[in-house]
Amino acid sequence: MLERTLEEVSRGGVHSLLPDDVQAKIGAFSAGELRDGVERNLARPMPRGPSEAGRLLMNPCLAVQWLAAFEELDLPRDLRVYEPCAGSSEPVLLATDLYSEGAGEYVSLNLNRALAAQLRDKLGKVRLAWTLVEEPAQAARHVLAPGSFDVACFHHAINDLLQTAVAEPRGMDTRTVDWWPNERRMIEWLAEEAAAGDLDRRARPGLLEAVRQAVEIVRPGGWLLFDHWTWYGHQDQAWFPWELFCDLIPLAREWIAEAGLPLVEHPVAGRDPRWWMCYERQ
Repeated sequence: MLERTLEEVSRGGVHSLLPDDVQAKIGAFSAGELRDGVERNLARPMPRGPSEAGRLLMNPCLAVQWLAAFEELDLPRDLRVYEPCAGSSEPVLLATDLYSEGAGEYVSLNLNRALAAQLRDKLGKVRLAWTLVEEPAQAARHVLAPGSFDVACFHHAINDLLQTAVAEPRGMDTRTVDWWPNERRMIEWLAEEAAAGDLDRRARPGLLEAVRQAVEIVRPGGWLLFDHWTWYGHQDQAWFPWELFCDLIPLAREWIAEAGLPLVEHPVAGRDPRWWMCYERQ
């Protein structure tokens, strides 16, 4: 995965879809800086310490991982992809474009308006048909047809769904709030709910409803894919709920198993099940 990712992000297909200014910055890195940046982004959790290449290459590297997952699942080449909670993050969209050679279709229910605008600004070279709907993931069944997608991709979305679930009752409008300056507060609230033993009551319903509706709009024989990541640097910050944040995939796995949804879990080659989760829709 290291050599393929290095090729894709420095001069391959992923690189070709990046904005010109990002391509130029990547081109200015040395071979050693590029390799170090890719290695950082393939690790889970990601290493401590600053790395300009690591920061710039994060989403391109994640796009390669999603592309490889699509290949392993042997999805249709003209695939239809649904992504809830994309925010400003483009890896799934880039992977969809590359896998389908521009013939696929991508739809995201993307609640936060500012993040959706940031994502739109990154898509100038994308070839496929894409749509960003500014609605919560729990509204999927109202805007998307049942059984109409090949795969639902929850890319770093579990934390967003849980953070929204604990922030909205406290008066934060997660549709209009400036997300990044407020995310620490949302994570602190998440930690408070977990410490009080209320995470199950407060946050489980919203997460499971988003998953349940994804199941409805994915065709039988289709897939639901989840990933998550964090940085080791967070481990030293007293406010950050390290163990909780590292185990959001296992927590979601437990809740999904108890929900009795028509899903069968499959391993993803080379992916740690603490950070990746894959289900076939029955």
